[in-house]
Amino acid sequence: MKKKILKGIGVLLLIMVLIIGFIIYNMSSQYKNLRQGKLVSNIVTDTIPFTYSSTGHILINVKINGSKKLYPFILDSGASSFIFSNHIDELNLEMNGRGFGIDANGSIFLTKIRSVDTLQIGNSIFENTNAKEVVFNFNCSEDIYGIIGTGIMRHLIWQVDFKTQKIIVSKKLTDLSFQKDRIEIPLTENKSSHHLRTLIKLNNQKKPIKVILDLGNSGSLKLNESYALEEGLNLEYKKIDGTSSKGGLGGNNDKSKEKFYLSDSLEFEDSSYRIHKFPISTTPKAPNLLGLEFFNKYKTTFSWKDKKLILEPYKNTQNFIWNTYGFSIDYNKKLNKVVIKSVTEKTPASKANLIVNSEVVSINNIPFTDKSSFCNLKNLMKSNDTINLKIKNNDMIKQYTLIKEPLF
Repeated sequence: MKKKILKGIGVLLLIMVLIIGFIIYNMSSQYKNLRQGKLVSNIVTDTIPFTYSSTGHILINVKINGSKKLYPFILDSGASSFIFSNHIDELNLEMNGRGFGIDANGSIFLTKIRSVDTLQIGNSIFENTNAKEVVFNFNCSEDIYGIIGTGIMRHLIWQVDFKTQKIIVSKKLTDLSFQKDRIEIPLTENKSSHHLRTLIKLNNQKKPIKVILDLGNSGSLKLNESYALEEGLNLEYKKIDGTSSKGGLGGNNDKSKEKFYLSDSLEFEDSSYRIHKFPISTTPKAPNLLGLEFFNKYKTTFSWKDKKLILEPYKNTQNFIWNTYGFSIDYNKKLNKVVIKSVTEKTPASKANLIVNSEVVSINNIPFTDKSSFCNLKNLMKSNDTINLKIKNNDMIKQYTLIKEPLF
């Protein structure tokens, strides 16, 4: 009997080793596929205009396999390249193996890898590239075709001017112009995924935090909450009631464990640059990401070749604390309603006693009628500093007027 148990344990261990070995081999092959691709056009510099999606992502136009049509893609320095599954039939891309992906909750899923013979951004042409096929779950983003990620971006230097909404790409830093008061921050690169990282400190922490430079994260700085809870920091914080963001690449609407913290300072390792009063969003399992709300205060240059982040401030002093109503909305497909998704404490929404999952009837007298009108309501919340709400809860409709206030 004892021999049978030991034999069974041995078999299980062997199976586990084989599974782990298969995953490691598959991930290695996947990164090899996603690293493939070559810049074949000979450019000095090229200018690429961009717009923003309703989700706050940078959108650039891309030609696929010599197409005349321009396809909108998200530019994301924190991700691999992706093709969204709802457009696979239109793009007609052949499968080139399978790989693993990780959704917004950290869960691993199996995905197909699609080959792209030619991909063109502006006058820059790439050949023999690959992209993962994934389901993209953000509302109001059905017309976006995919993500241009690190596998493509690493071949060029990207200078993003958020004021003019233009990107200049080049092969050499010397072909770009910079202002005298620029800030240069050293970077490291993950050799497999090609993510760029830098080191930061909050409030004079002894040990720096490694963060990924992530244009696809619409916030300023996202951290695993353990870093904000370090002894001696004593950061001011605000809780969020409701459901956490499910993310674009899968994930569930779980009860939010997200909080906003306020750090007195943010410093970069091996740089004298220091920022005062910097907000942070955290969850217990969050990856460490430096996001778009940080970068858009500067003309920002990313160089994989030189391992540098170059920041050119638009103002002498940057204010990173944004104004907010303190609540978010979501479209409930099953009920065909817009509902309050989350409420942040000590904000205009919480002071007005808005309740999570209440139905949003209208914003500024514009009613919800269908899914497309939900996108209009989201844009109203972004573009206005004051809104008039009609909210339905327990069959009663109440009216509210909210004015944006600083988060901290």
